[in-house]
Amino acid sequence: MKALWELEFMRLAAVAGVAAAVALSTLGVYVVLKRVVFVGLALANLATLGAAVALAVGLPVEATAIVATLGGAAALALAATPRVIPSEAIIGWGFAAASGLTVLVLARSTTADAEAMRLLFGNVLAISAGEAAMMAVVASAVLLIHGLFARRFVLVVFDPLAARAAGIHTALWTLILYLTVGGAAAAAVHETGALLAFALLVLPAMAALLISGRLMTAFLISAAIAVTCVVAGLGLSFHWDLPTGPLTVALLAAAVPLAALARRALR
Repeated sequence: MKALWELEFMRLAAVAGVAAAVALSTLGVYVVLKRVVFVGLALANLATLGAAVALAVGLPVEATAIVATLGGAAALALAATPRVIPSEAIIGWGFAAASGLTVLVLARSTTADAEAMRLLFGNVLAISAGEAAMMAVVASAVLLIHGLFARRFVLVVFDPLAARAAGIHTALWTLILYLTVGGAAAAAVHETGALLAFALLVLPAMAALLISGRLMTAFLISAAIAVTCVVAGLGLSFHWDLPTGPLTVALLAAAVPLAALARRALR
C-alpha cells in the first residue's frame, strides 16, 4: 500500500479527491437539510454542459464550466423565492435542460464517446498538478467562507423567518450558499465527473445525518465519510483494476444503509 501512494498520479488524485470530498460533503449537509438535493444534480449537469460547450467550441474547459455553473446557481437561488411554480419544479427543469443539451452538444463532437465518459465519470487518475492545486484552492475558499459565516448560513437554512427578523438578508445568503455549491461542483466535475461530484454532495451528508442529530457533528462525520470513501476508492480501484469514480460512488452509496443500521443499533 505504501508503494501505491509513492506514485505521483495517485498522490495528485488523492489531493484533488480529498479536497472535493471535504468541500462537497460539508456543503451537502446544508443541501440535504434544506431539501434541495436536486440542486446538486442540476448544478453538476450545468457544469457538464459548460464543459461540453467548451470542448465543442475550443474554450477553456474548467473556466467555462465554472461560469456556467455559477450562472445557474444564481438563477436557482432566485428560483428559491416564493412564486407560482414551486422552486423544485424549476430546478427539475434546469436539470432536464442541462442534461438534454449536454447530449446534443457532445453528439456534434468528434470525440463524443470519450468526452462523455470523461464528463460523466471523470478520470481522477489523470489529474495534473495544476488541476489538483485548483481543486484544493476552491475547497479551501469554500471552507473559509462557511467557517466565517457558519451561523448565518445555519439560520438562513433552518429558520429564514428568524433570520429576516435578525436583519439578515436571506436572499443574499441563499445566493452565496448556491454559488459556493456551484463553484465546488463545477471544480469537481472536470476532475471527478458529474456522477461522483453529485454523490459526494449528497450521500455523505445523508449518512452523517442518520448517525448524528447534532449539526456540527454531522459536518465532521460527513467529511470523514467522504474522505474515507474517496481514499478507499482510489486504493481499491488501483488494486482491482476498476473505474475509480463508479467504485467510489458505490462505496458512498453503501455508507447510507450502513449509517441507517448504525442508527438503529445505537437506539
